[in-house]
Amino acid sequence: MRNLSILFILILLTSCSDTTTREKSNVRPTQYSFDNMIPDYSTDTLFIKSSFADCGEWGGHEELIKIYRLEKKFKLTYIKYEVNCEARDQFGLTQIEKFNKNITLSQFQKMALMNYMERLMKSQFLDKEISHSGNYFSLENTKGNLKISYGGNHPLLLENYNDLLFKLEFPKVVIQQN
Repeated sequence: MRNLSILFILILLTSCSDTTTREKSNVRPTQYSFDNMIPDYSTDTLFIKSSFADCGEWGGHEELIKIYRLEKKFKLTYIKYEVNCEARDQFGLTQIEKFNKNITLSQFQKMALMNYMERLMKSQFLDKEISHSGNYFSLENTKGNLKISYGGNHPLLLENYNDLLFKLEFPKVVIQQN
């Protein structure tokens, strides 16, 4: 009788572990892909907007990165503006377009964008700064259901942005205080 009880317990234990193994093997691994940000059928556009404190509390130059699908490929438009801290109108500093370039994104560049977006999300956990000047970084889409932004002088923000620009093969941002 004792041998029969042990045999029954062993059968029960091995059958349970076999079921667990089978269940685990049916679980699909998580697949992160930049291609999921804007599906093939979507006309959505992602915007990475940045402004810098070249002119202190008055602000500074702005940069815009637009990411969109065109003919099933991801395209990116990068626009960099220039600012003269002495030239203002009724709306503030005047911006003049300095650089405009369009590229088709490589897999490496898509990964760099994913990493930047993740870092921008993590910046939400940094201490908030109280200041009238600083750099500002945001990510949003045309649908309005995605909006992440952070402003301040934390050096990590500019470092993350410059890392993205380097991987996209654009010149890094150097802030010249006027």
